[in-house]
Order: sequence, then C-alpha cells, then structure tokens
Amino acid sequence: METDNRLKMTGVITDFAVWDDTINLYVVKFRKKFNIFPNILLANEYTYKKIDLYAQKHPERIIDPTGENDIETSSISYQGLSAFTAEDYELDFCLSYETADGSFILIFDEDLDFDGEPEPLPAEDEEKPKFYLYEKSA
Repeated sequence: METDNRLKMTGVITDFAVWDDTINLYVVKFRKKFNIFPNILLANEYTYKKIDLYAQKHPERIIDPTGENDIETSSISYQGLSAFTAEDYELDFCLSYETADGSFILIFDEDLDFDGEPEPLPAEDEEKPKFYLYEKSA
C-alpha cells in the first residue's frame, strides 16, 4: 500500500463573492504551517463552476494562456480557469470527486506528474484547449 506524503490542508468557501480572498487566506495558513506554498487546489465541479462564475465579474483578472491579454481583449476562446496565481505562488486547479460543494484541498506535491487519467489526444487539425488563469489582485 502506497502512502500519500503530500502536504495537505482543507478549506471551505462560504461566500463565493470573495472566493479568491478565502483561498489566499488558506494559502497563507498553509505556508505558516508547512513553510512552503501549495501548488495544487483540488475541488469538485460545482465549486469550480461557482469560482468561474464569480471570477468573470472581474474580467481584467482573467488572463489568457499567452499571459498577455485578459478575457476581454484576447482572441483565444474562453474555456474556463486552470490556475489561480498570486505574487508568490500559483495553484493548478485539479478536479476531485471526493470534496463537498464549496470545499477545497490545498496540496504541495513536489513530484507533479498528473498521470491519473490519460489526456485525450486532439484531432490532427484541432488545437489542445487553452485555459485561462485568474490573477489575485494585491
């Protein structure tokens, strides 16, 4: 039996209007506890849909995959958020079917391999979906 040695902390978003502040608060707690920033945020589909809904109320913070444009000025179609960034850290969004609505798990995994499920191969003339990230304001 393999043991999970990743550092973890669970959090809850009670008010999605301030979801980014809530996640940032838990990241600060995580850093104080483990002396390192997390690099993964696990949540269920409902939680990510709510985050995305409220994130779109601040379109200037949603940055396209090139890192050059926001959602309003980008020519890349919006497929959803894939990461949350702040000045000192970045969290990759990963889906978890085991978390409750509004709950999330912060994880530090020094050996990111994302080899759980195979990624679908794009058709020859189709590009891989490009995802946006959400930048935390100061």
